[in-house]
Formats: sequence, structure tokens, C-alpha cells
Amino acid sequence: MDQVTERIESLKAGLAGAAAATSAFGLAATGRLWLSLGLDLGLDLAPATALGSQATVALLSGFLFGVTYRYVIRADRNSHLQSGAVLAFGLVRGLAPIQSLRLDWQAALQIGLQLTESLLLFSLAALLIDWLMRRGWIQRFS
Repeated sequence: MDQVTERIESLKAGLAGAAAATSAFGLAATGRLWLSLGLDLGLDLAPATALGSQATVALLSGFLFGVTYRYVIRADRNSHLQSGAVLAFGLVRGLAPIQSLRLDWQAALQIGLQLTESLLLFSLAALLIDWLMRRGWIQRFS
């Protein structure tokens, strides 16, 4: 493939990753709200303005994941590379908000939910990109 075609394929992978990550973020945010309200766990819920910025970060990180994932997996179908990319992006996004090392149950629950959400975002993005590649809508990096 020539350079322009490679860039178009990377753009498509990035857009797919952004769509999947943003959708997964919406589901996770709804689940987090439901869990907090239903169980009265006292989780620190973000106001609506913060949710907008968090959704924007999910969109951008999903886009970057999509572009990177296309280059990482290439044509050799190495499952360690696929899961490693998801885990690397998930851990970075999931652990980034930690600001203190307080070890109470609420902090542990908050960290666990953030990690789960991040891994969900990038797992769904990887599944969508893999599906689109199998269909031939996105070409693997050559």
C-alpha cells in the first residue's frame, strides 16, 4: 500500500476505535451511576461537565488506540500482541486518575471500576477493529 492509503486505513481504524471507546464509556458511566445510586456506595461521581470531558478523553484515547492497534497487530495474528495492546492502554488510562495511596474500600472500589471501564473500552475497540478487518473494511498494516 502507498502512504496515502495507509493513512486512510489508519484513520478508519482510529474512527472505529473512537466510536467503540465512546460507546463503551457511555455504557460504563451509566452502569457506574446505577451502581452508585442503587447500592449507595458513596462513590465520587463526576458532575455532568466532567463527564463531557471524560467522554472526550475516551474518544481521543479510543482514536489513538485504534491507530496504534492497527500497527501493533499487523498480519501475524499474535494474541499476545493483541491482548498486550489492550492491557497497556487500559492500565495507563485506568491508573492515571490515582492521586493518592489511601487504601480504604471506597478508593479500592473506585480504582477497580476505573480499571474495569478502561479495559472494557479498549477491549471493545479491539473487537470492533478486528471484526472490521475480517470483513475487509479496514486493511491490516503491511
